[in-house]
Amino acid sequence: MKVTMDIELKDEPGQLILALEPVSRNKANLISVFHYHKSKNTIKTGGAKVQVQLVLDAKGPVIEKIKEDMEKTGIHILRIGEEKYRETITVVLIGHVVDTDIRDTISRIDGTGIAEVVDMSLSMPEIMEPTSAALTINAIGKEELRKTVMILKAIAKEKELLLVLPIDIE
Repeated sequence: MKVTMDIELKDEPGQLILALEPVSRNKANLISVFHYHKSKNTIKTGGAKVQVQLVLDAKGPVIEKIKEDMEKTGIHILRIGEEKYRETITVVLIGHVVDTDIRDTISRIDGTGIAEVVDMSLSMPEIMEPTSAALTINAIGKEELRKTVMILKAIAKEKELLLVLPIDIE
């Protein structure tokens, strides 16, 4: 099962490695690490602490053991929860992405309740020239991902955008 674990670490060198040791020792699959450290978007939780989000793939008992091991080393667990979204796709929209209201496009995907845009990268070479946006979208499952692609195709057609999909997607 895919699980998100939000933890709080001391803002000191070596703390991230300390947090990842129980994951490795218990043989969980580490999917991603979001470490908000020393950037404009730093999320400080007060008192020289920093938040880290881990996404793990492991069975419930393994997650519990990782939690216990982390707590023994003084790592504060803020939240553990099963991932709602299990399928991911990255698509590229090319055209006047900003002028056709990228917020509307994102809202229409997020509003489905079956998928959400979780990341976006925008490239705007010149003011009056076409732009491109890479959108990473998570969906509940394969069928929901297929439905989301159909919605994206309709949005792209309506807004006269080129939609670039991964090779393995129809």
